[in-house]
Amino acid sequence: MSISAVNFDAISETDLTQQILAGVPEGILVDYKRAMYGFADADVKELLKDVSSFANTSGGHLVIGIDESGGIPTAITPLTGDADKDLQRLENLVRDGLEPRISGIRMKSVAVSGGYVLLLRIPKSWNPPHRVSARNANRIYGRNSAGSYEFSVEELRVVFTSSATAADRVRSFRAERLAKIDASEAIAPLMKNNGRLVLHLLPASSFGLENRIDVAAAQRLQELLKPMSSMGYSPRINFDGFSNLSHGTGGKCISYTQIFRTGAIEAVKVRVTGDLIDGTVWVPALTFDRSILEQLPHYLAALRQLEVPPPIFLMITLQGVRGARLGIDQRPFDDPPPIDRDVLELPEVVIEQYGSDESYQRAVRPAFDALWNTAGYARSQYFDSNDRWNPPRR
Repeated sequence: MSISAVNFDAISETDLTQQILAGVPEGILVDYKRAMYGFADADVKELLKDVSSFANTSGGHLVIGIDESGGIPTAITPLTGDADKDLQRLENLVRDGLEPRISGIRMKSVAVSGGYVLLLRIPKSWNPPHRVSARNANRIYGRNSAGSYEFSVEELRVVFTSSATAADRVRSFRAERLAKIDASEAIAPLMKNNGRLVLHLLPASSFGLENRIDVAAAQRLQELLKPMSSMGYSPRINFDGFSNLSHGTGGKCISYTQIFRTGAIEAVKVRVTGDLIDGTVWVPALTFDRSILEQLPHYLAALRQLEVPPPIFLMITLQGVRGARLGIDQRPFDDPPPIDRDVLELPEVVIEQYGSDESYQRAVRPAFDALWNTAGYARSQYFDSNDRWNPPRR
């Protein structure tokens, strides 16, 4: 079995041995290196060429510590030394030697008899092309069955065009799904109650036809895919992928989470606005934040376990909120202006890497700041100076 089909964190010496026994050749998706890249300029440029060529084309694996003959792997040639230092050096070179930086690269050492092998899993980039800029270089590479090569002018035109349409695809996905939800064509019939909160997580890899999740694996991760603000839920596999539904009175859905076969996630909940207070409708800011930030790390953990590579676009939308005001503790802020539109699309943000809860809070803060802009504030008052979500305790 090819290592492309194995969970990255679980890859072991046995998987590398199977790769050799199966004779998986070098080409578009894999490259073998007998020894660690050296320190000379030519060696550094070779590393950056190999990494960027994967990202600029179809993604793939760079395996350091396997010998090959005519592109066919023949034996493990263990590296010796300090694996952690080798990985740190590779991370630094790749981070600083390519423009723009490549998101979502995963690196690990695999213990083998006599030492270790270094393995890099490089995703297909959503923002190509990536240029080798280190050591006075200025070249852009792709990959074919023969290995790395420098892009032609015509190929660069195609790559730049595909990169320019990535943001348009994200916005088109959002617009299409919002239209369906508003037209009562959501994953399940929604209770009509005080507006809706819609959260979309769209991996860049979902644009590729070859990227599909294992629906059965998603079902096993149902606890991570709970609907926002739900106490209980009903899981089910459907035509689009897998969903968790939370029902209210009358059997209507009050929140759901849907993970599509592409790895995209849609989470929807009703009851975004509070009851009328002196004729004023309010959006409780603290409840809004909690609905998202308590569940977001779980959704991202599910995507990580499903081997969905970052970057991931996060989009937050409020529907049915025209005239509502941002409020705290069931009271509006000091006479804030009402929201002037029915649909409030907060700015999309990009999560570049899987990480900690705090790293996700830092990444998504601009979207929360935009909501507070509706109340006349420059930034959310629930984040501290380190961009950590730290609301006042009451």
